Amino acid sequence: MKHLIFLMIFMVLALGCMGMQSAGAQRDLYYEKAIYTDEYGLSIYPEYPPTIGQTVTLRLRTFNPAFKVTLISDRDEIIPMTFRQGHWWGKFKIPDDYQEGGHFFTVWIRYVVFDPRGFRPTWAKSVVWYKAFTKEQELSGPAPGTALPLPPDISPEMEENLPEPVTGEAIMLKVISPEAAPLMIKGSQSITFKSRTLQGSKEGYTPGTLQTREEALRVNISGRAADTDIEASLYRTSALGVSQISEQQDEISILMRRGSTEAYLGDFNGELTETEFARLEQVLQGGRIKGDYNNWGFAALYSSPKGQAKYLRTYGNGTQGPYQLADAPVVIDSEKVRLDGVLQKRGDDYTIDYQAGTVNFIKKIIDSRSIIEARYDYRQTVYQHATYGLRAFVKPWPYLKLGATYLDDSDSLGGAAVIRSSMSQEAIDPQSHYVVGADASLVSENLSAQGEVAYSAKKLDLLSASGTQEAGRAAKINLSSALGPFGLTAQVKRVGPKFQAIADVDPRQDVWEYGGGLSFRPGSFFGSKGDYAYQKYTQGGIIYENLYKTVKAQLSPEKFPSLEYDFSQTDESNDPVSGSLIRRVITRNSVETIHQAGFLSSSLKGTLEEWLRHSPSQEATNYKKLNFGLATTGLEQVTFSSNIELEDRQEPSGLEPYRRTYDLNLSATPSQHFFISTSLQVVDDSAAGKANVADLAYRLQPTKIFKTEGKYTINSVDEEFSATTEAVSKQTGSFSFDLRPFELIRLRYLYKPNFTMILRSQTLSYNNEQQQAEINLAPTKYALLGLLYKLGRSFSVYNGDYPKYTVKDNSIDTDSTLYSLKMAPLQFLSTEFNFYRQQSLSSTLASTQEPYVYTRGTSGNGKFDAVVKTSLSEKFSIDTRYTFQKNDQGTGEATSDQVNNKSYTASLKGLWNYSDNWTFSLSGAYSRTTDYILAQVIYTFSPGIGFIYRLGDKLRTDFDYTYAKSFAGAETELNTYSLKIGYALSDFVNLNLQAEQEASRAPDYRLTDITGNIEINL
Repeated sequence: MKHLIFLMIFMVLALGCMGMQSAGAQRDLYYEKAIYTDEYGLSIYPEYPPTIGQTVTLRLRTFNPAFKVTLISDRDEIIPMTFRQGHWWGKFKIPDDYQEGGHFFTVWIRYVVFDPRGFRPTWAKSVVWYKAFTKEQELSGPAPGTALPLPPDISPEMEENLPEPVTGEAIMLKVISPEAAPLMIKGSQSITFKSRTLQGSKEGYTPGTLQTREEALRVNISGRAADTDIEASLYRTSALGVSQISEQQDEISILMRRGSTEAYLGDFNGELTETEFARLEQVLQGGRIKGDYNNWGFAALYSSPKGQAKYLRTYGNGTQGPYQLADAPVVIDSEKVRLDGVLQKRGDDYTIDYQAGTVNFIKKIIDSRSIIEARYDYRQTVYQHATYGLRAFVKPWPYLKLGATYLDDSDSLGGAAVIRSSMSQEAIDPQSHYVVGADASLVSENLSAQGEVAYSAKKLDLLSASGTQEAGRAAKINLSSALGPFGLTAQVKRVGPKFQAIADVDPRQDVWEYGGGLSFRPGSFFGSKGDYAYQKYTQGGIIYENLYKTVKAQLSPEKFPSLEYDFSQTDESNDPVSGSLIRRVITRNSVETIHQAGFLSSSLKGTLEEWLRHSPSQEATNYKKLNFGLATTGLEQVTFSSNIELEDRQEPSGLEPYRRTYDLNLSATPSQHFFISTSLQVVDDSAAGKANVADLAYRLQPTKIFKTEGKYTINSVDEEFSATTEAVSKQTGSFSFDLRPFELIRLRYLYKPNFTMILRSQTLSYNNEQQQAEINLAPTKYALLGLLYKLGRSFSVYNGDYPKYTVKDNSIDTDSTLYSLKMAPLQFLSTEFNFYRQQSLSSTLASTQEPYVYTRGTSGNGKFDAVVKTSLSEKFSIDTRYTFQKNDQGTGEATSDQVNNKSYTASLKGLWNYSDNWTFSLSGAYSRTTDYILAQVIYTFSPGIGFIYRLGDKLRTDFDYTYAKSFAGAETELNTYSLKIGYALSDFVNLNLQAEQEASRAPDYRLTDITGNIEINL
């Protein structure tokens, strides 16, 4: 009662203020000519109502700050809106062939919700009506009873995929020319086979023959034939091996359009989503056909689902994830993830591992009060399955639409008895399920109504003549009306105890829902709204009973801060996730003021919450929250939003913990030399600890001599340890700095941090840090000096060291330096000299009991490399290389007790370009390796010969033969053959063949690899 009294006082004050503004209303007819909704006011200039054929100016004022606004006419014309002077402005030419009477705009507004659980910039969609007349009709007044066309049906999935309309951004519309166009066919077919044969014994290889064959086919067809637009694609892969079963994957899609009729064959998402009871939301494989002919239309499909529908509901755990789905693998694109009832978008809000069945949220931490819901398809079906459906609608009058839907989702009896008898664990019976429904929608200027009825029948065992059958009914009706400044809504829903929608694995049954709302918006200055809703249903065998009450009042003077009061009360009988009896009442009172100055908007909000639980005992948790938000509005090159929430709570135990949440989102591209994108969330909870999420990327080049770019991410996730599951912070980054103070000098520095921190103990469980510094000096255009230094530090902790996790399991520190000199002193001579040096220290845990014992290790590598390349003439060239390398590896105090060797290698290769078709090569190499641990010296001599044959662009053949003989007490021989053939049979067909063979003596083996590939390109 006190909230209603407060609302009445609020309304009296608002009406009094409006009366004081009557003089201002005489000067500005905006308040008289505007069309108002609960969220905005729309004005049409220069006059309202406008005349048909006239170009009008649209001015829209949102009562809460918005990022972007876009209008779409009832002819699907996109009207971009620009922000200036506190309003959104756009131009629209009313088509000359418009009928007199009512028309509408679909208004999309992107708001920013200042939510401590993460920003939710979401699109809000509404439909606003206006009248348009001819000049004669305008003078005589509108015709009474003029019919209004129905707005287009837009499903939640279409809303989710709506492109974000940005002011000034190009919007591409695909228009198919009515003129005939030839079919364009593009594609490729490739066949690859591999064969490996080993005779004898070679370390790391299995004797015998292994053969594999892989095929891939891609075909794309597009064009127009016989007044039909055709788009088709085929992708097929198959793999076959000697010891494995052939695997084949086919993806086929064919889309044909002719007029208003469309047919599709392939994988698709069920699009029968216009109704609640007779809807289908699964990834299907089959065919569908649909048509829309203004006054009537239809949609039909026949398919089989790619998986079995599953459902998950859980609370957040204070991290980003991973949240494990109950079944995996998951059918690609089948998931619908919601957070606190808000549909999330893959890639922007979360990522999913379809194979492992895990979901990770992006840029936000999911607290323990947030509810995660996921509907998905498990990539497995027991029986052969078929899903088909039919929907038809008719518009007998422009303002009335009638529809009917039939869906059938049933298992096949083919082989079902055999499959059922072979089940050794929990038996699953083949089932059949169908739903038939009818719906109607009525839309007029002052009243809209939507109603729906449905009947479902489900047979639980098709193999039994007396199998149980469940049948149920469902009905609902929604009403909304606008009578001047008043708005009225009402809704009633009744679902029978046995009704179940198709592919709904966790249905709400035996549902009673009713409610209504009353709103008052006399102008832009004041608005109020109240809602009441009751629901009772059974889900998972548990009876839920909930009651919702909300009251909202808003003062929104045009050039002054707005003031809004919100009251809500939620009465829940059971926990929404576990279903346990709690009888909880959540009461919220909040006051918020929003002020917009230019392109900046600020929000200050105070909230009092009481969570009163009556079962199993009475417990109360009180929350005091203060929010401050700041955001930009209407800017194209810079978007910014931030929020700070200070929360204090009083728990039933008497403790008074606090929670501080800081959010920041920034994206700026003021010029082509500067870019920054930042998303940051920091949560400091005195009871749960600290957690943060960050995603930073930037690129900066203030001058020609300096540039830098980098990326840094912080993710708060769960990680499995041997004894516990810990919340950890994974942080990775990459930063580069490039400085060229002079044209001849380049300085570069790279830094790559990568570590994992256990949030409970604030200790590192993993670290891998890499740094690199580089200097390049070019004293002349024929010489380049380089110095490269790398440093690496890494370690990981012992997973059994619970609870501290501070004992290191292994660690390694590495330092390396590379000196290089490149010169081309003569036109026919180029040289390159490199000296590389690397040192590393390592330790490995050898004993897992105290006192801990580590095995120390050291390694060192030094290498000198000299390369000289000469071009004696256009036909002759000689390449020479000399390499010296020293390798050491030791344990404990020794530095070379594991590896201690030294090698020298010299090689020479000559090329003779005999003609445009023939190139011959002759090579030779000599190496000497000394192993000080085995006290032996190995000499190796390896001459080689080869040729290249070219026949234009048709044929190329490469052949190389190398003979290597080593002396180290016993002699070893190795013959290596390599043949590569590439042949273009035509402009569309290419053949590639590669054969390699190693023939060795002591040890004796023969290893042969043959690889072939045929590729056909269209």
